[in-house]
Amino acid sequence: MVDGTTSRSQSHAEGNNQKDTNSAIISSEINLPCGIVVQNRLVKVAMYEHLSPLGGGVPNTYHLSLYSTWARGKWGIIITGNVQVSPSHLGLGGDLVIPPLGKPYDIEPWSRLSAAMHACPIGEQPSLALMQLCHVGRQSPRFIGGRRLWDSPLAPSSKRVGENVPESILSRLLYWILFQTPNEMEERDIDHAVDQYRHGAALAMNAGFDGVQLHGSHGYLITQFMSPKTNTRSDQYSKPLLFLYRIASQIRKQVPKKFVLSVKLNAADYVEGGMTEEEGLRHVEEITRWDLFDIIEISGGDYENPEFISSGSKRQAFFLHFAQKASLMVEKVASELTISPPAILLTGSLRGQASIASVLHKNEASLIGIARPAVVLPSYPRFLMDESLPPEAIPTPFEPTLPKLRVSKLAGASVNTMWYCYEMKRLAGFTLQGSTLEYRPSKAPALWRVLICYLSALWLLIVGSLGL
Repeated sequence: MVDGTTSRSQSHAEGNNQKDTNSAIISSEINLPCGIVVQNRLVKVAMYEHLSPLGGGVPNTYHLSLYSTWARGKWGIIITGNVQVSPSHLGLGGDLVIPPLGKPYDIEPWSRLSAAMHACPIGEQPSLALMQLCHVGRQSPRFIGGRRLWDSPLAPSSKRVGENVPESILSRLLYWILFQTPNEMEERDIDHAVDQYRHGAALAMNAGFDGVQLHGSHGYLITQFMSPKTNTRSDQYSKPLLFLYRIASQIRKQVPKKFVLSVKLNAADYVEGGMTEEEGLRHVEEITRWDLFDIIEISGGDYENPEFISSGSKRQAFFLHFAQKASLMVEKVASELTISPPAILLTGSLRGQASIASVLHKNEASLIGIARPAVVLPSYPRFLMDESLPPEAIPTPFEPTLPKLRVSKLAGASVNTMWYCYEMKRLAGFTLQGSTLEYRPSKAPALWRVLICYLSALWLLIVGSLGL
């Protein structure tokens, strides 16, 4: 009896110690190379909000409401959804868009967004607010991309999205209708794109953001320069990292020392796009040697391989494997050059306190990115860092089980994305309406909205293909 009681007590104590250790490392600070301190290891990473009107725009009341909700969640860092630097290269139409270069603009909407992202409860430290800067390049669609119908998007090389996708005839037709063959960028186009990124970073700095993230994942323009499947140039820009280096160095020249510069890299491209893992790690090594970035986020997927964007154990395992090697690489380079290494931010289906803490304890990553769970549990960090909560009391973020559209991988992967877009608008609406009710994710109503959206899209595709 005594032995059994002692054993149970020891087991209970060990469990409590492990729980306390887990919450402690998640809530621990981390110093970035620029000198800014992140208050904990949890990052609300970028998600497309779809809250702007068709044609894009500046932050509105829905954005302010949504991001002020996350600001109360005690995140270490909050990153906006992709903010387009080129008004003529929109993603899904309802994008946030940086005002055009050389034209007067009102900075107030952007300052209000920055303030909303810093709006933590009194007495607490605000999250760091980063603006994600993006140029979608060839992935800007035909009808809602911000251009005239006959104007093609720009890309490193004239490679159309989906031209070599091994899918059904209907799927290939979908790609053909949505995406034009891009025009290969001339050097003046590349110079202009670099200036657009620089302009976006200056706006973020002046609006009160703590830094910016350059979106070099999901098949967007920076990735298009990095990948051999989209960059077949023979000039100096055949070097996969030159475009990124020019952007980063120009931004660093105009911002103060304590300004976070992050880059989101596409780990999946290193197996899906012709590059090897070794080439990917060489990219991480070269980027580290520049001593320009504070954070390197590991993510992946593009419009030709959108299933990699969805959650799943295979995705998590792959990203974790790549992050492990990237962490070792940045530490090795930093030691050689006596510089501070950029923090590795791992984004990819990590769920639960134990799994998150395990990655941090093993130094497989320094920061943990959380996206979709942040929609259904905006204050998720408070649960993960609460030392008084037993592990079984930490809520599990709801994940919808939605039917996959078999028309194409692109359409199928978009269903979940649209569900979360609708939920972000609902979440923002709760704060706007001053509701005292607790937000809970919807199920059937949001699903019906998604189905209606895709039925409408399918009708437009049929009409367009028939020339009606």
